[in-house]
Formats: sequence, C-alpha cells, structure tokens
Amino acid sequence: MTVINTNVGALMARTYASKAAQQTETSMERLSSGLRINGSADDAAGMAVANKMRSQLNGIKMAIRNSQDGISLVQTAESGMSEISNMILRMRELAVQMENGIYTSKDRDNAQLEVNALLAEIDKIAANTRFNDVAVLDGTYDQTIRAGNTNAETIRVAINSVATAATAEIEAHAVEKAVRTSSGGTAGTEADPLDLTVKEGAVVNIDTSVFSDTFKEFFKADSLGTFSMAAGSAEGDGTADPDDDNAAFTIDAKTGVITSAYVMDYESSIAWTDSDDDGTLTDDVTAGGTIGSNSEDDGADSAFDIQVTYTNRDGDTHVETIELILADNDAGDGGETGSQLDDIKVESQAEATRAIETLDLALEEVSSAQAKLGAIQNRLQHNIDNLSKGAMLTEQAVGRVVDADFASETSNLSKQQILNQAATAMLAQANQSKQSVLSLLQ
Repeated sequence: MTVINTNVGALMARTYASKAAQQTETSMERLSSGLRINGSADDAAGMAVANKMRSQLNGIKMAIRNSQDGISLVQTAESGMSEISNMILRMRELAVQMENGIYTSKDRDNAQLEVNALLAEIDKIAANTRFNDVAVLDGTYDQTIRAGNTNAETIRVAINSVATAATAEIEAHAVEKAVRTSSGGTAGTEADPLDLTVKEGAVVNIDTSVFSDTFKEFFKADSLGTFSMAAGSAEGDGTADPDDDNAAFTIDAKTGVITSAYVMDYESSIAWTDSDDDGTLTDDVTAGGTIGSNSEDDGADSAFDIQVTYTNRDGDTHVETIELILADNDAGDGGETGSQLDDIKVESQAEATRAIETLDLALEEVSSAQAKLGAIQNRLQHNIDNLSKGAMLTEQAVGRVVDADFASETSNLSKQQILNQAATAMLAQANQSKQSVLSLLQ
C-alpha cells in the first residue's frame, strides 16, 4: 500500500529506538551506581527483602559497638578491682606481720595507720571508678548490654559493691582469741578471777599469755608440767567447778590452751540463774550446749568461771580461775554486730588474727568478682565475633539482591547501544523510503 500519511516502518523503528534508549539508560544507571535495584520499579520484591536485611545489618553493626563499649566498661571495673586486690594483699601482709609477738604497741599503731589509709583508698576507688560517668564499683550498676539486633539478645552485667563496708561480712569468725580486759580481776584466784573478753566466733581459744602473773611465775620455774580442768562438784574449794562451766571447755594438757568447741551463740535462750545468791547471773551449760548467751537481752556481759590446774613435775599445783566475759552480740544493746573489711585492725595479736580471716574472705570475694567480669568480657568478645561473622554474611546476602552484575550490565549496554544505532538507521531508511511516492506527482 502506497501511502505517505502513515509511515509504518518509521513508527516501528522509532518504537524500538526508544526502547533501546530506555534500556541503555537503565544499564548506565546500574553501572554508575553499582546497584541492580535503584528504585522499586527495578525489583519491588527484591527491594522489600533488601530493606529488611539492611535493617538487620545496621542493627548487628550497632550491637557490635554496644558489645565493644560493654567490654570497655568491664575492663574499667576490673582495673579498679585489680588495684583493690593489691591493697588487700598488702593489708594481709601487715596483719600477718602484726600477729607476731615481737612488736610494740607503737609498731602496731603505725601498721594500723597504713591499714586505715588503704581502706580509705579502697572506698575512694569504689565510689569514683566510672565509665562514661557511670559508677561501676559502688554496687549500683546492674544493666543489660544490647548485644544483638533483636530485643531478646541482651547480656546482663551486674557488679557488686567493693566498698569496705560491704565486703567480707562475717557474723562470727572461725576462731576467736580471748584477750585480757583493761579492768577487772587479774589475780586468777576464785576471789579475784581473770577477766577476759572474746567476740562472737565458732571457737574460742584462751592461751597462757593472758593468765595471771602469779601463774606465769609458777610456770616459769617448771614448764614441763601438765594442765587440767577441775570436774564439777557440790561446792567450790579452789579445786572444783561447782557450776559445771568447765564442761563447755577443753584444755591441752601440754600447752594449756583452753578451747570451746561450741558455737558462740549470743541470742539463744539459756536460763541464767543466781544460784549462789551473790547477785551474779550464771548459766548451767553442759557439754554439747551453746555458750555465751544473754537471754535477758540487756546488753550485759556473759561470764564463765573456768578453773585450770597446773601441776609441775614435783606434784605442786597452781589453780587459775578465769572469768570469760563474752560480749553480747545484739546490736540493740551496743554490742558486737559481726565484722566486715572496714572493721579490720592490727593493733593487737587477736585483732590481727581476726583481720587475716576477714582479708582472706575479702580477697576471695574480690577475686570471684574479677573472675565474673572476666567471664562477661570473654562472652562479649565471643558475641562480637559471632555478630561480625553474621554482619559479613548479611552484607553478602544484601549484595546478591541489590548489587549490579557488571559483566551482564556492560554486555546489555553494548547490546542496547547497537540496537539503538540500528533502530536509528532503520528510521532513516523508513523516512527515505517514502520519497518514491513524490515521483507520482511529477
């Protein structure tokens, strides 16, 4: 059909040229951006998947930073604890030194000065160790580290206080050593017994260092005799124990060390009576019972009249009477309430012995806290390793969805450019083909 109004060939060539130009632009956009999906029209479903995976990837990367910050916090806390451990070791060294019997009271006072300074420094570290202005050693830190992309992925970090008032709390020490009171009887006789005190403990020891001067003179003359304790009898005659107090104690026959193997319970209900009608309350503790109770809860001391007999090799005897004063442990009465790290003293051998037990417990608690922080740090590091691998794999998956295949796109670009050129050439031919119609008009 010979027409000039509608050039079908030109229309077809123009359509394909336009299509080739559009494909060329798409390929150029992908090659320029490096992305296969530059808009939702490129791949709507793929874009939705890619957006979710990008969200996951960003969450994982932030969780890695969170975990790294958590490690920094834990390392800050552990650094403070490490220095506290060093100070506890130094105080224990001083306590062991002051437990030796060669030092004067002034020497012990000087050692106590250093102990007090170290205790103050521990409290300073506990109060002022901070990460990003967040206190980490005062016992208030109990938070969670967001360690993953989802809400379920958290790691709890709780750090107990290392302040001296909250460390090494001991209600009753394992072994307590009786000490001589500053006032009261000193003769060691039934009429004027020795006054000794002891804090609450599982076992109380009384050694000959606190016995009377009269005994020490007698003992010095012949130190190869034996010690014994009088058995109970009806009335005391200087060699018997009418109140059966001795039944609560044992004595080493060679060294004279008196030991109570019973728990020192200051709150049990033991009947206190005035059996001798002399205005003095005593109890009737028997073997297997608890000693040192103050059932009236009036804050008064509890007393045991312990009679010890020393017999030398010549058969001569010396009777030593000890009134053991047990301090009431009821806080309401102003008595002892247990101890913790801030209570340690090295101003006497008995206090140094007690301090060693407290410091051992303090070192154990701080070491356990350090181990806990180390475990958390390792957990956070493993979490970072896992998240890093997850981030890498997620990023690879996103790339598979949205990244442009340069080999495919460059081939397609070349193809579309050729098609565009061909369509343009055909458009020219189609336009030229209608020139023959003009000859019909000549």
